Amino acid sequence: MKKLIGLLVVLAALAGAAWYFVIDGEAPASAPGVIDIAAMRALVANDAPETLPSDVRIEFVGESQAPSFAAEAGAFDGQRTFSYNSFQLVTPTGDIIIDGAVDRATLDDMSRGEGSFSEDAYNRVINAMSGAQSVLITHEHLDHVMAIARHPAPDLIARRLQLTAPQLAALPDHAPDGVLAPSIARISIADFATPQRIAPGIVAVAAPGHSAGTILIYVRTPSREYLFIGDIAWVMSSIENTRGRPRFISLMMPGVDPDRPAVLRQLRALHDLAAAEPELVIVPAHDDAYLRGLAAAGALGEEFTVPAAQ
Repeated sequence: MKKLIGLLVVLAALAGAAWYFVIDGEAPASAPGVIDIAAMRALVANDAPETLPSDVRIEFVGESQAPSFAAEAGAFDGQRTFSYNSFQLVTPTGDIIIDGAVDRATLDDMSRGEGSFSEDAYNRVINAMSGAQSVLITHEHLDHVMAIARHPAPDLIARRLQLTAPQLAALPDHAPDGVLAPSIARISIADFATPQRIAPGIVAVAAPGHSAGTILIYVRTPSREYLFIGDIAWVMSSIENTRGRPRFISLMMPGVDPDRPAVLRQLRALHDLAAAEPELVIVPAHDDAYLRGLAAAGALGEEFTVPAAQ
């Protein structure tokens, strides 16, 4: 009997640990005021249609595989493909680039050599940044910054960067030999604590939780609205099911979701926003199948248009 009781205790402990670290990720029942889409819209409400971004494009720079339960707590439906991407907003006054994806060395390290990488796509991102009007990142994690931290012409892109203090502070960790180019290190800091109009039709606002420097980027074109959410959710099913990442991810990847309750509130807010605004195109950074679906539907154009460097 004692052995049976001992076994049951062990099994209960294992079940509790599995629930806590792998299965539990439920967002709260409500999150009023967490994402104020009305405030973002108000900042660009008077922008004339001819001044708005005319196209939103994506570069699929690389990809790797991960089990579904690593992307979304409690999901056990096989493998998910994570893509590592950069986005281009084509505007009348110059393009705006969102996120710098990974370089080959970073992806090889992250995927233990099992990911796939497109040198052509990465080079298009590098070249597009060199001629862009502005360059932003949704947050400062390594799979979003490499085309900035390791750009071959940092002096050329420095004046184009709009980075917050936490974002800039993280870049040296990803720069060659841990030393950020001086021209980038001394850029002026952007402040998105309240929604800020970046350009006609484009608004950025801080949304810390997944990282200290996470921001949301709202984009209005003549035909659609977009909300770039970075890694608040790695996959759209996290928003649909209101389930965040499992806790073990934060143990394996320090710096991911330092404010987990904030992320879960944001997931609830995004879920409710998607239900209320089905025409709003929510853009998570890594959900390969979903992003390729947006491209197939015409909401995202594939491959950047790259102007001559300025």
